[in-house]
Amino acid sequence: MPDLRTADSSPSPVEDPPTAGAAKALTRILVTDDRPEMLHRIETVLGKLFSCEFASSVEEARLKLDAGSFELAVCDVHEEGKPGLELAEEIIEGRPGTAVLLVTREEDPAVARRAFALGVHGYLVEPLQRGQLLITVTSALRRRNSEIAARALRLNLEERFQTIIDMAPIPIYVKDASHHYVIANAKADQLAGLGRGKLVGRADATIMSPGPTESASGVDGRVLGGGSVYDAEEVMVTDGIERTFKTVKFPLVDTQSQITGVCGISIDVTDQKDALRLRDELAATQEQAIEELRLSQLETVERLTKAIELHDGSTGKHVSRMAEIASFLGDRIGLSPEHVQLLRAAAPMHDVGKIGTSADILRKPGPLTDEERREMMRHTVIGHETLSDSESKLLRMAALIALTHHEWFNGGGYPDGLAGEKIPVEGRIAAVADVFDALLSDRCYRPAMSLTEALCLMEAGRGTQFDPQIVDMLVENVDEALAHRT
Repeated sequence: MPDLRTADSSPSPVEDPPTAGAAKALTRILVTDDRPEMLHRIETVLGKLFSCEFASSVEEARLKLDAGSFELAVCDVHEEGKPGLELAEEIIEGRPGTAVLLVTREEDPAVARRAFALGVHGYLVEPLQRGQLLITVTSALRRRNSEIAARALRLNLEERFQTIIDMAPIPIYVKDASHHYVIANAKADQLAGLGRGKLVGRADATIMSPGPTESASGVDGRVLGGGSVYDAEEVMVTDGIERTFKTVKFPLVDTQSQITGVCGISIDVTDQKDALRLRDELAATQEQAIEELRLSQLETVERLTKAIELHDGSTGKHVSRMAEIASFLGDRIGLSPEHVQLLRAAAPMHDVGKIGTSADILRKPGPLTDEERREMMRHTVIGHETLSDSESKLLRMAALIALTHHEWFNGGGYPDGLAGEKIPVEGRIAAVADVFDALLSDRCYRPAMSLTEALCLMEAGRGTQFDPQIVDMLVENVDEALAHRT
């Protein structure tokens, strides 16, 4: 039977949760309450799991917040809810990295509504139960971590978006329902006769004379009111020179399909030759942006697979060969060209979870112990957690392959014991390609097998470990499959 590091058969047990000691070193909690017995109660529940500090008043809590950072603040609501809610509001507005959990001494719907309107991360009513407190604290911390990650991603995307539109050689802008600019690129600032970044926040009346302002307001009103598209030539004065621009305005809609603003693009068509040049530059900019995004995705794959290769000395070029075989098999069983291309890019990341596996286990020449096998089997889940929750189709497919490429067709694989077509087709293809290439490669625990030996093992796993259709496709086209290993 092939070694676990290529295609093991044993299902994985449920992994033990991380110990409290790891959380205690990382997570700081500030608890504010004017009752010593309540502070003692909370310390009894949380003190062994987290690094807790205590304040008996709002003023003391503010001093501690000024002195250091906390992941979570537990605030007692007292004196008609004012001090506790005021402290919570201060933290939420001024310290976005700190989650807030409110504790109230009695149920008060008005206080609860205000608390959740402020954006607190949790709300508890006394008497506090140990399990309820632990669950609420854990949930608040998880939400806080998710918000921090989402905020970082949003800022990154906003910066990339601004960089991309700043590359465009034409003015691009967005106005909200009150006709104020909320997005503008460098060319839009230049057209308005303003410095970089000065157009955002302004209205047309501050940069145009009354006539053009009234005309622009009328056009924007029609776009906002009826969702129409405006496409016309407009005469504008820039740097004291009258020029003609081709302007297109169209509605900006939110996720609920509600119109929230007006998008605008203006092209200088004073000289037809310049207009054609600008159009070509815009097309090149768009293509460059798309290509940069594509190369960024491919670079992600290359960097992750390089990290695995450096960590797992036996990997070598296995990941790239396995990906070539997987894409070949995907094409043969009828996947669309786009699907095959995505499979080819995602498959090299199937073992990215091994970055969390001890190098001693990965490079061990002899059989693995039960404990070592369990750690090895965790690489599927680690890989999935590393790649999932992404907007990228490539990373979502890579996460799916990482999770399922050790599932068996008869349900005997891991981590979830999926069977048959419940295993995603990408995982079934990756399983065949992964094992086939691994059997033909040298490993620290065995030499490479001959083609005959490898095919015998693949056929022996037909219908048990592997999807019969995919194994048959490999065997019937083995010469072509081998050509993809070079």
